[in-house]
Amino acid sequence: MRVAFFGSGRFALPVLERLHALSGRHELARVVTRPDRPRGRRLQLVPTPVKARAAELGLPCDAPESANDPGYVDALARVAPEIIIVADYGEMIRKRLRELPPIGVFNLHASLLPRHRGAAPIAHALLEGDAETGVTLFRIERGLDTGPVVDSVRCPVGELETAGELEARLAVLAADLLERNLDAFAGGTFRETPQDERLATLAPKLEKSAGAIRWEAPAARLANFIRALNPWPGAYSFLQATEATEATAATEAAAAAAGGSERTIFLRSRAVEPGPGAALAPGTVESVRKDGFRVRCGSGSLEVLEVQREGKAPLDAAAYLRGRRLRPGDRFSGRGEAP
Repeated sequence: MRVAFFGSGRFALPVLERLHALSGRHELARVVTRPDRPRGRRLQLVPTPVKARAAELGLPCDAPESANDPGYVDALARVAPEIIIVADYGEMIRKRLRELPPIGVFNLHASLLPRHRGAAPIAHALLEGDAETGVTLFRIERGLDTGPVVDSVRCPVGELETAGELEARLAVLAADLLERNLDAFAGGTFRETPQDERLATLAPKLEKSAGAIRWEAPAARLANFIRALNPWPGAYSFLQATEATEATAATEAAAAAAGGSERTIFLRSRAVEPGPGAALAPGTVESVRKDGFRVRCGSGSLEVLEVQREGKAPLDAAAYLRGRRLRPGDRFSGRGEAP
């Protein structure tokens, strides 16, 4: 077959690399990605991970403002792909483009459809505390991730696994899943099974503002929230230290600049039973040890395993405490809606 591949983000990279490796059997005729976008404080134009990797592999790569633009569809028609494979692309594929390749347009989606249809299936699997997820290969139709399923692969979710870690594992499974179906696509022997609409759930895109921790939530829910938002957009809270709290000069300066509070990004945690003693307000530091600390929640407590201070590198809890002398009674204050 002549294959066109549409992808943009990190999840798409193993698929791109696998198609390149298999180009002796199925020609990778074109790579299509989203346009360069401004990033960072200087708003410099940065290519997508797929565009950068395609350049390293010496592959032709297009980055149209919209792949659905009639002029671009005409240009792609001259490439004559027999099938289009999509993974983490970032734009809906409209009818004229879906009808271009004779075999069809197929997507690799990071969930077991029809569960978690939408832009953020990995984060929502973790938010819901799913013990299992996977990747689904399905035909793209008009609806959002509603097309018939060709094949899928399942995998367990680790108890402390973050969204970034799970994405990396699922990306490799996506490449494996595609490879085992390419010959069936070429030979016309693949089968498609309609999705069961009764089992459908949605996984909408997360907003950058979604990361504020609401400590009144149960600890188990917050532990899922924290790992679901790691690495993006990050689950955060503001440390309101007691007067007796000792701090390094850097911490004091940071707190002063923040108007008396220090923003902390929580990267990994575990829900535990609350310690003995008097009832504490949610967000209060319950206990501090050399290797970590616990924060009281609406029900239960969080054992904090990994954090990141504003503008600093990620640290395990023990390293964080060597630079930030936290004390029981200090308070983390969440701002925003409940997770």
